Amino acid sequence: MNKKTRKIVYEKYGGRCAYCGQPIEMKDMQVDHIVPIARGHSDALMKANNIERGTENIDNYNPACRACNFRKGMLDIEEFREALMHGIDVLERNFTYRLMMRYGLIVKREPRTIKFFFEALR
Repeated sequence: MNKKTRKIVYEKYGGRCAYCGQPIEMKDMQVDHIVPIARGHSDALMKANNIERGTENIDNYNPACRACNFRKGMLDIEEFREALMHGIDVLERNFTYRLMMRYGLIVKREPRTIKFFFEALR
């Protein structure tokens, strides 16, 4: 990707990750495909399961911090949201997490719908 395109993507949300909203330096920004290009499926399987394939254009690019881009991977937006929500279940099975809750170091809140930074700006 050329520098001009990277700069446009970087400025899309004011130098912030489109997902978590944390400020990112241009040099640390990763360009995420909102709709993934490759999902590890053949074209026939994708068509049979009505799975969309993303495109290589500016409308399909979001600036992402390393952590969000790594976790999102080849997921679409709704799959990414679900994966993050599933993380709560994973934490609750962790011994250290449960112990910290007993001591009041962590307070459990009711889960809420995740709204990504770029969605809040709309």
